[in-house]
Amino acid sequence: AVVSTQSTGLNPKTVNQFGKSQSQFGHLYNTGSIPCKLSHGSVNHRLVWNEPPENLSYDPLLVHFAEGLTEKQHPYNFITREAFVELCELPGSGDKVLPLLTRLMPPLKQALMSQDKEVVKGGFRATQALSNSIKSHLNPHLKLLLAPFSKWMNNATMKDTVLATLHILEDNGHKEAYQQIKKKIPTYSSICG
Repeated sequence: AVVSTQSTGLNPKTVNQFGKSQSQFGHLYNTGSIPCKLSHGSVNHRLVWNEPPENLSYDPLLVHFAEGLTEKQHPYNFITREAFVELCELPGSGDKVLPLLTRLMPPLKQALMSQDKEVVKGGFRATQALSNSIKSHLNPHLKLLLAPFSKWMNNATMKDTVLATLHILEDNGHKEAYQQIKKKIPTYSSICG
């Protein structure tokens, strides 16, 4: 049997058990304002939500997770990246995400422009989840997001992640997304043939 070693001994409202955070997210997490916590498994970590995530208001929660995408310190980095993706992947999430889109773009772009590869990978994963949630509604914002893609496209360890993200953007955004991608990354080949 797998035993969860979820921390329950420390009160996050009174003890900062994880050290200094790089964003507002860490402060919110340490004061108990984030409705999930890290559950340490024997092999993999996972999130445990205080209530079913589909019942949560995404405003401002999803924005806080987006702002935390640049976190490098454990557990903040895991929580922000995983929670952002989990909320975007919930059925019907698009209706909750769409009104927040303009507030999600700046922190998402910041994560994609980071020099830290793990932060950037989290940014690509978040972009994929966001695209799958809101489909072609992301198209008007692609110009803002695509700028960092070409830099990472030339990095051998990141190229597959970049291509996978571009394919998802094209698949969800159709011809309009493809045209925007092609302007920023002329070497990109369409998955739609």
